[in-house]
Amino acid sequence: MTMVAVLPALLTIPLDGRPLRLGVPLPATAVAQGLRLEGKGRLQWRRLPIGGEGADPVWVELALTGPPGVVKVFAGGAGPCPGDGPVLRREVLDESLPDARVHTRRWHFHDGSVHECVRRVFPAATVWCGEPFAAGEASTAWNDGYAHGADAWCRLGRDLAEASGVLPHAGGGGATTKALRAHLRTVWPQLLELPGLRGAGDHGRSGGVVTNGEFDTSLALLNGALGLGEPELLLRARRAAVHLVDRDLDGRTGLPFPHGPEHRTGVPEPGHVWLSGLLRVGLLTADDELLQAAGALAGALAASPPLGEGKQERLRDYAWPLLELEAWLAVQPDPVAARAADRLAVAIARRWDATRATFVFGEGEVEPGVYLERGWLLGGLLLPALRAHLVRRPNTQLAERVAACEAKLLQRIGSHGQGLPTHWQSTVGEVFAVHREERTAAAAFLLDALPSDDLARLLRRATVRAAVKEMPSPDDPDLATQLTLLMRCRWVWR
Repeated sequence: MTMVAVLPALLTIPLDGRPLRLGVPLPATAVAQGLRLEGKGRLQWRRLPIGGEGADPVWVELALTGPPGVVKVFAGGAGPCPGDGPVLRREVLDESLPDARVHTRRWHFHDGSVHECVRRVFPAATVWCGEPFAAGEASTAWNDGYAHGADAWCRLGRDLAEASGVLPHAGGGGATTKALRAHLRTVWPQLLELPGLRGAGDHGRSGGVVTNGEFDTSLALLNGALGLGEPELLLRARRAAVHLVDRDLDGRTGLPFPHGPEHRTGVPEPGHVWLSGLLRVGLLTADDELLQAAGALAGALAASPPLGEGKQERLRDYAWPLLELEAWLAVQPDPVAARAADRLAVAIARRWDATRATFVFGEGEVEPGVYLERGWLLGGLLLPALRAHLVRRPNTQLAERVAACEAKLLQRIGSHGQGLPTHWQSTVGEVFAVHREERTAAAAFLLDALPSDDLARLLRRATVRAAVKEMPSPDDPDLATQLTLLMRCRWVWR
């Protein structure tokens, strides 16, 4: 008897009768064989313009039509079809109007449905739909069909969310993270976007401050969409990503304006640049233009080295750019971005202080011999950035320093006391003035550097569990900032 190997399906996708278009990661070996669909439906696919020849997994756009039911995608079938195919035809139109340049994209499905996205770029200050737009800003609108992929992604399951890199592999959180996610489910609907076309995708905080995507709101919302199975959060994540591109970018530097009393009042700086959410939203929604925008932002970030010296030298100006550039390099070969990331990693490594087992920056030198450690940034930002860099560029000495720093941080977190230590001062051999916080996003951010086993061990402590319980409060005046910082934490989704 001849035995025939039956290969498992790459994806199982629920259809509800409406045309569907979304981006997914698939194994390179499967993509090389072409793709086919089993079930009542049609499939058309293409590679997304990202990843290069050696990418694995490969990000592809799937376009599907069919009646309500379940279809399965297998390797071994038709090749890519970037133009007119069995499911849809693409159309791109550009026109110049007196007050705007209009870029229209349409996806004409062969069942008669049309998905449409229209972007208006305003070369000069103008009023559009009764709202003032500054020179260089844009307004993007899409019809309901274009948003349909959000629901499908939220039904595809945890495994694909992990394979896409959006969610971490489960483990370490246990009952604590389960309870925290249940709390988040009740809180996120309280997050109100700013009004009007110009405010959509952005949020405010106390004191009349516009957040401008502070801490990467689109990434946080995307995590929530897949971690909680809430399609509306994925739509909000896309609005936040589009807002970044349409409203927040400085035409001179290519960097976004940071938070402030208006969208475009702050001074752009590398310590306030986040592109991970923009990139991942572009991948999941198969949006070439968001991917292009992420690449442009990576280029602008690579061209903007840290500027501060002495007490103006800030950890965030080194670590945020490194983390974001490594997120870009994880999916896209980019020699310019790679060199910039390598320079940042070397600069951070030079700041190693063996006596304190940490990386020191000028902003922490409060007086000779006394260093103020911003522990929440060390655990939530610096160590994850260096870990991400070491995946791409292994370095034994740097890895040993990261491990030593992580061990010292774990010791500090595990020390007795209520709350979690977010700041402390130290001299050689002594730690004092420890500041602890409970139920704040900074306290939660502190835990993001920890491996799952260490996280699980810490969460068995009642004091640690209490410090990350039922936060943030739905009536927090800085809900947008607190919720974003918490929901971007990978440990929350373990």
